[in-house]
Amino acid sequence: MRRVATFFSTLTSILSPNAETTSRSPDPQAMLLIQKSMLRVLGVRGAELNPQLEHRIRFAPSIEALWFLRADLAQALCLQRDESSALLAVSDLTPLFEGNVSKAQLQAYQLGQRGPKRIASRK
Repeated sequence: MRRVATFFSTLTSILSPNAETTSRSPDPQAMLLIQKSMLRVLGVRGAELNPQLEHRIRFAPSIEALWFLRADLAQALCLQRDESSALLAVSDLTPLFEGNVSKAQLQAYQLGQRGPKRIASRK
């Protein structure tokens, strides 16, 4: 599933002349901040229940890899708490990724966030 998302992000970046890419070198401080923030959201109990996820966050090779790990983090949090608070906790991490992942990835995420709200407001 991640490969498909990565493929579409890459394809969008190539085809869209205005798409901002992450061609510059990643900021190691930003990477560390994002990792620590994700581990804090996962929490001690979450890390005990999901040691593989903790390991994947801690040793992620790039900020983009951490971007895609948000889905796994949300899934793990949903098992510990209610879905809305889990998704809100992961959503609160999004500003940390601004300027570190492609503009297309952020826009796709933001469009996905707005979609369910529009549908819910129609009912």
